[in-house]
Amino acid sequence: MKFSWFIALRYLKPKGTFVSVITLISVAGVALGVGVLLVVIAVMSGFEKKIKEELLKSEPALVVQNPDRDFPDAAAEESIPAWRSIATAVRQHPEVKSVSPVVTVTAVLEKKPTAEEEKELEASGTGTDEAQCLLIGVDPQDTVQMERLQKLMTDQGSGSFELAGDNIVISRALANKLGRTLGLTLGESAVNVFGPSFLREYRTYYQEQQRAKKSDDPSKKEAVENKDRDLPLPEEFVVQGVLEDEKMGDQLTGFISLKNAQKLAGKGKSIDGLTVELADAYRAGEVKFALLEKDTLQGWMPQTWMERNQRFFDAIANERGMMYLVLGFISVVAAFCIMNTMITMAVQKRKEIGMMRALGAKTSQIVGLFVVKGLIVAGFGVGSGYLLGSMVLHFRNDLRRWISSTFNWQIFDERIYGLREIPADPRLVDNLMICGIAFVLCTLAAVPPAWLVGRMDPARALRSDR
Repeated sequence: MKFSWFIALRYLKPKGTFVSVITLISVAGVALGVGVLLVVIAVMSGFEKKIKEELLKSEPALVVQNPDRDFPDAAAEESIPAWRSIATAVRQHPEVKSVSPVVTVTAVLEKKPTAEEEKELEASGTGTDEAQCLLIGVDPQDTVQMERLQKLMTDQGSGSFELAGDNIVISRALANKLGRTLGLTLGESAVNVFGPSFLREYRTYYQEQQRAKKSDDPSKKEAVENKDRDLPLPEEFVVQGVLEDEKMGDQLTGFISLKNAQKLAGKGKSIDGLTVELADAYRAGEVKFALLEKDTLQGWMPQTWMERNQRFFDAIANERGMMYLVLGFISVVAAFCIMNTMITMAVQKRKEIGMMRALGAKTSQIVGLFVVKGLIVAGFGVGSGYLLGSMVLHFRNDLRRWISSTFNWQIFDERIYGLREIPADPRLVDNLMICGIAFVLCTLAAVPPAWLVGRMDPARALRSDR
């Protein structure tokens, strides 16, 4: 065995003990640093991956919007809308699975009471609950889109995602707001929907009344009241399902068929945009630039699911970077721990090192002695840290439940993050980088004290002079 390795191993196991206590502390410091880094980075990566998976359950990979929003009037309803040619061109891309039109409508919803409920309301002198919400019109004939929404309903909802006819599916937040006074029964309870066309007619009527009232002319007031006008009635929809999508949170949202949404908005055959489903949602950026390059969209603006949630992803990336920076200092602290061990060993073994130098040991051999010890401590520390981190990741949810039940402390609270379990995505690249950097830092930490000891004068070392 080479000189440096032989002496280093002897120093790791002092006489009368299995291993040096100082060495154990150094190994523990490195192990904790590596273990914590592995766990935190894996959880952050898993959180980001889980969020993306949840987003893709409820969002299309690509949305193509009409920037002008120039909708035709009723006279132009018989003409073929321009969006159909754009949809046909988009479908030609090999990555595209389906293209679906979508219409969004801001409307007011009111719980329609039954005859018995009407009597209860009259007796109590209260009215039904109402709420302003955003209605999304989708095509029930689009099988790909409906399969995605139905799967989302199965995973996070109750009822069915049935939109054919006069049916509606609403978010949990909207259901809670509409059902405060009178409960909602899926498949039976109805809601009155006051769309933009309804509100425009009544707004016009209200403005005419206000102008006539300000004029103080009785004939104008009478003319407004007696004017022959065709005021629309609210649309009636039956609630078929309640969607408890975690991503929606407190959003007041509902889904209706495309034709009903166009009717409520008074848009004829026009749409707000196209939702595009891709074979691989992570290639949405490539598909977007390919469509723009060929001028397939005729001026319509595409936006990927990552761009729509860019601020959210930037926040996660920023937190992950800060974690790397802050937790990286743990490895630096572990390296200083090893350096302190080397300095302590140099002081304790000063006379022995002087004797070795006097007997002909080279400076490189003395330096190698300390570097080898640092390398061994770093190797055991990194290996132990990897095992520790892997065990914590494997039993992370069991540990979470134990801490919650024992200390009444919620780690990764479901109410905040919307996740029932702690996600984790241990990536090989991250693990190699963490272990590699920790190993190099801890090995290099032994070099400065080794270099100082290697240049020590043998005579002064034997006399214990400084």
